Amino acid sequence: MSGSSYKQLKVIYHQSGNDARTRHESERFARTNSPSSLHWNYRVHGQPVFVNLVRELSEVLETIWRKELDIQRQWALVPGAAKNHYLHSLLISEIRSTNEIEGIFSTRQEVREAIQAAEHPGLSNGTLRPYQEMAKTYLLLFGELDDARVHFPSTLSELRELYDQLLGREIAEKDRLDGEFFRAGPVSITDGIKVIHRGAEGEESINAGIQTMLQSQQESAHHLVNALVGHFILEHVHPFYDGNGRFGRFLLSLRLTELLSAPTAISLSSAVLQQKNGYYKAFKLAEEKLNSGELTFFVLDLAKILVDAMEELLDSLVEKNSQLSIMREQVAALISEDPSADDALDEKESDILFLLGQVHLFGPRSGMTMDELCQVMGRTRRSLRSVTVRLRERGLIRELKKSPLVFALTDEAIELVGIAD
Repeated sequence: MSGSSYKQLKVIYHQSGNDARTRHESERFARTNSPSSLHWNYRVHGQPVFVNLVRELSEVLETIWRKELDIQRQWALVPGAAKNHYLHSLLISEIRSTNEIEGIFSTRQEVREAIQAAEHPGLSNGTLRPYQEMAKTYLLLFGELDDARVHFPSTLSELRELYDQLLGREIAEKDRLDGEFFRAGPVSITDGIKVIHRGAEGEESINAGIQTMLQSQQESAHHLVNALVGHFILEHVHPFYDGNGRFGRFLLSLRLTELLSAPTAISLSSAVLQQKNGYYKAFKLAEEKLNSGELTFFVLDLAKILVDAMEELLDSLVEKNSQLSIMREQVAALISEDPSADDALDEKESDILFLLGQVHLFGPRSGMTMDELCQVMGRTRRSLRSVTVRLRERGLIRELKKSPLVFALTDEAIELVGIAD
């Protein structure tokens, strides 16, 4: 909180000279007993964690809700088919980012293929692609598959099942869980020189911490604060030998889908990757013994990262919706009242151009399959086959693949509909 009079308890201690212990204890007592403080049944260095709803934090939380309204207004302008492709684009960035934060590098192509395999498992001949199960679980965040939409867990067993679903196939044999729900042995994190964090020890302690986290998400007020504190508790407990960071960020995204829009919820890891040092510093400061369990600064720092993610998302949606509006006008202008005119486009032809333009604008890939075109347009393959032939003959669409048949706009068509870079 640069420029703020509200300082970390650790800072107050070090600035207080000979009176440090007394001033520190007095300030800690005042903060924990303030009517604006929230408390959880979880301890860091023996002190119950708490958050003080100071002015700066309240303002950042208010900013989140205001920006969410702006995002929802922009999201409502995006056509249904484009929404799907844009979510896929965000999802690729989210999975790549949450992996990269942990030093696991995956290409856009790998993640895109994992998403496609998760959506169409029959096309992969039973062979699982890297990150396919992870992609499938993320897709369940917004109910894209026939499987039941995933919901935030309410029990230890549900949380364990979700972990297995998300990361089970990504975890090495040596890191497989050996307790009833979580790890039975100890775990520590080092910076290469010294231990910087030790997870909770003993299954009873792990279970109690995770139970507190789960219960906090069912509170009837302060939902965002509880979501961010819950993220801290899970990472501090460190219930798994491997995958704590990726699972923790997935769980936070899952909770955010219940509070905010889907595109907001799956934009967080990209922002965390851009501010990776600040993200880890927020955890480090929260664990400082002299900060006495205060999570005010942790919640503030993560809320600011969320605001940054939302601003980037909002800018992207505003720009794409502006281009979409231009494209809509350009495509409408291509429809001729005289069907015999050489450059005439009929309604079905213009609809295909507009759909492929949306995919080019919003999606992680350039084309649509014939089946997708039929589904969105409510037409049969037979009725669209001659339309695609005419558009290909005119040099406006091209085949990207033959099996399955995939079409995309040509460079000429991209110029024609007004969405060229």
